[in-house]
Amino acid sequence: MTTTETATVQARPQSARMENWGRAFYRFRQSWLSVVGLAIVLLLILVALLSPYIVPHPEHLQGVTNTAARFQPPSASAWFGTNELGQDIFSLVLVGSRISLFSGMAVVFIAIVVGTTVGAIAGYFGGWLDEILMRLPDLLLTIPSLILAMAVAAALGTGVFNMIIAIAITWWPAYARLVRGEVIGKKEEQFMVAARALGANATRILCRHILPNIMSPIVVKASLDMGFAILTVASLGFVGIGVKPPTPEWGTLLSGARSYMPDYWWTAVAPGTAIFLAVLAFNLLGDGLRDVLDPKARR
Repeated sequence: MTTTETATVQARPQSARMENWGRAFYRFRQSWLSVVGLAIVLLLILVALLSPYIVPHPEHLQGVTNTAARFQPPSASAWFGTNELGQDIFSLVLVGSRISLFSGMAVVFIAIVVGTTVGAIAGYFGGWLDEILMRLPDLLLTIPSLILAMAVAAALGTGVFNMIIAIAITWWPAYARLVRGEVIGKKEEQFMVAARALGANATRILCRHILPNIMSPIVVKASLDMGFAILTVASLGFVGIGVKPPTPEWGTLLSGARSYMPDYWWTAVAPGTAIFLAVLAFNLLGDGLRDVLDPKARR
């Protein structure tokens, strides 16, 4: 084969890959709601990353109070008003995005790693190993996830790390069942038979052949779960078993504001709106990714 022919053969897969990406992007931008969701998600992540550097009142993040300025309505000096301690709510919500967003991402990441590992092993090997590995997810799925997360968080104690672990424990069984079903469907296809005939071991088959071909449903589920993970983080903070003050977190801020409704409505509107935007944005983004990665599910 000449050099020109070799370059042509190598260029064809790259051209096909670029064409697939182009089609995927076209399907994604067909839904303007998905584009809006992506824009909001990127904006929230950017705000979370830059919040320590752009916060107007960093001293309020350390628990400093100013009782002379308590319950001031939204104004030019305090965009979201102040709370019962005279702290700037805009500053608290801004920095609270770091904990809420990154805790949700950590929960989904841990759930994907654990659930994918368990589901892939159970689905590929089957038999008694499948029966043993999948009984725990079946048991956990019978308990409402929020109730189980509250129980585990209460047992572990307060704190960001304990909260993430508590929620992740309730989240991974769904990924295990999803991956198990996908692996069972893929392991008997022709390319898998060919890989085994060539002498590939189980680890190589799972990591190089099966998992790359089942990433689409995992990515779609992860994008949709992000909003619910953020909502669960806020729920634990709201009931008092998540992040404790003075560490700002959207659920904790909302919990502190409920005693002052409706007279001082701005204390609850700001963190509530932040939670609403985050959940809505990730759901819209998840719908768009579903349309791109699963053409059969297109609206």
